[in-house]
Amino acid sequence: MKRLLFCLMLLSLIPLFAQMTIPRVYVQKLTLDDGSLPKLTNIDKVSAEEYLARAWMEANPEEVISTDTHPHNTIAVKEVGKEGVMEQTAVINIQLGNFRRQWEVGDIMHIVLSHKASGESKGWSVEIPEGTALIRKLDDAIIIPPATKKKK
Repeated sequence: MKRLLFCLMLLSLIPLFAQMTIPRVYVQKLTLDDGSLPKLTNIDKVSAEEYLARAWMEANPEEVISTDTHPHNTIAVKEVGKEGVMEQTAVINIQLGNFRRQWEVGDIMHIVLSHKASGESKGWSVEIPEGTALIRKLDDAIIIPPATKKKK
């Protein structure tokens, strides 16, 4: 009887494990068009309030994760680094494992970053590479809004 109950418990857990996806983080360096860091409110465990970030997989466009609707460990715009230890850098951080659909190698993820005060947006796409390690894009920064005011 105990064995039967144990087997039934294990079988009831299968749907929970079937819905889990493999964690994987995408991190992308962000910069303004003049090469400087964007001004970010840096509050622990909160995405920078100056920007709205949204991301979705091309294979499942109706599932959009956003800094407005998801926690910072799913999607966030933030400043990383510490003076004297690591150069301070602005990044967008997206946890692919938090999409309901399991990501696959070759999937295309679309990202749109909007600067709330100016209304300007920047969009780009990333192809998910092989492996399960961090997708680290810190060498080539994405230029984000707001655009530098041109002198007359």
